[in-house]
Amino acid sequence: MKSGAKVFIKNEALGKYLFLLRDNKPDIPGPNCWSLVGGGIEENEAPAEAVEREVSEEINIPIFDLQLIHQMSTQDNVGGKAIEVYRYIFSAKTNALLDEVVLTEGQKASFFTLEEIVNDEKVCPGLKKLILNNRNIID
Repeated sequence: MKSGAKVFIKNEALGKYLFLLRDNKPDIPGPNCWSLVGGGIEENEAPAEAVEREVSEEINIPIFDLQLIHQMSTQDNVGGKAIEVYRYIFSAKTNALLDEVVLTEGQKASFFTLEEIVNDEKVCPGLKKLILNNRNIID
């Protein structure tokens, strides 16, 4: 089983969270849909270290107050194949604004409220389910 780590990054001044519109590639989980920043955990890497590395690699903004809020086993669909993943879900804060994001993965980044993202037609189904089932620990 693979392990991954993702993070809800909130800009408190905006009252919104940062999400990435994933690349439209059939060989990645959740192509062309809004998702959290994050990815796979490398060998000998702690989940929190993976989040910090992924944030640095994907969007390069400072985050603080990183906290583990949820853990779950889930399935990612990659090119029609189901892959079992154990995922660590974190929350963090940032003071960064959208023009400070240096996007190196995905099509674009944007801030949304949780209500806005769950109602967006391009939200990844797993993310929508995670938010709807765990709203009390995210916000």
